[in-house]
Amino acid sequence: MVDRDVVYRDTDPPELPSRGHASSGYVKSPLADPLGRFGLDLLAREAKSADGNVVLSPASIHAALAMTLNGASGETATEMRRAMAIDSLDAQQTNQAWADVIASAHSAQGAQIRIADSLWVRQGITPLPQFGDVNFDYFAAGSDTMSEDPREAAVQIDRWVEERTGGRIKDLLSEVPPIDKLVLVNAIYVKAAWDHFETAATQDEPFTLTDGEKVDVPMMHGDADAATVTDEYDAALLDTNGPVGLWVIVPKGSQTPESVIAVLQKRGLGSLEKSADDSATVHLAMPRFRLEYTARGIVDDLKDMGMQRAFSVDQADFSRMAEVKPLWIDDIAHKAILNVDEGGLEAAAATAVVMAAGAAPPTKAIEVRADRPFVCVLTQTNTDVPLFMAIVRDPR
Repeated sequence: MVDRDVVYRDTDPPELPSRGHASSGYVKSPLADPLGRFGLDLLAREAKSADGNVVLSPASIHAALAMTLNGASGETATEMRRAMAIDSLDAQQTNQAWADVIASAHSAQGAQIRIADSLWVRQGITPLPQFGDVNFDYFAAGSDTMSEDPREAAVQIDRWVEERTGGRIKDLLSEVPPIDKLVLVNAIYVKAAWDHFETAATQDEPFTLTDGEKVDVPMMHGDADAATVTDEYDAALLDTNGPVGLWVIVPKGSQTPESVIAVLQKRGLGSLEKSADDSATVHLAMPRFRLEYTARGIVDDLKDMGMQRAFSVDQADFSRMAEVKPLWIDDIAHKAILNVDEGGLEAAAATAVVMAAGAAPPTKAIEVRADRPFVCVLTQTNTDVPLFMAIVRDPR
């Protein structure tokens, strides 16, 4: 169960970006649409290689890559920007947008949204001033020296991640080999409460798995805030006690989570909100679930998305990061969790980029039943930035 009384605690609270501006109300971030495209693309690719549940934080992966991008030049930077879906934004606009998202997250009332970044370097490696200053000013990413010992270096970074994800993300890295000189890390933690479901209304009901087998799961019943109904899916929006919303997207007929993701890729994630009906009473039945996922194919996914040079020892150009040659991305580690129950939701993720070298009365009712594999999108509603995306294939 999501404990409403548990709060995010950080033994060393991250400073907010000095260049970040938190809006007092809703201001759509320039990153909202790019992160929607980036996240759906990654989710679709991960879904192909994973048989079970999948949960990712496109925001966490994107933030870590955005910091890395500040050290890239030439074709390496061009490929990264294309894969990250930020071709329309220049470096200044990207950094400013991230600074504002981070500031807006930390200013949230009610719900807890924490986004933290850091840069870890080996003894003797000095990030170039411009690279370090930009990531400090726009991402509040301080620079820490990591141990020469591979295991101890991982322990240092893992401890930092665990503290900034409410203890939910552990063992992100197993070791940092001597060849790896810099590690850029992002951590995101979200906790929000809602009043949509009563525990007494939860009862065991059948859920149809991908292979057609029916299993009994604790199915929650309550009213959502809005719904989007299309030929391919029914979607319900659950608002929380802060600027956090969860879309529950249930495929119809012969549709699957994968085909629904393809539809959303064509229409844009914003189509959920654009087509939403908030005048109806929306009855939602959905299972409790606890998802935990370690991404195995992020590097291959990004290569397939056109980001090739960054991973090549011969072609990578990170000359704006540090005076070390060659310097390339050796690996990307990503872990995420998403827990949903009657009391609310909790989500956490971490990413490490490892561098080597009153309304009118309702007129109708809509019923949405998540009793088959479905998709979830958790958004920061004051910026429209998608923080987490998931495919729930088996909620048990």
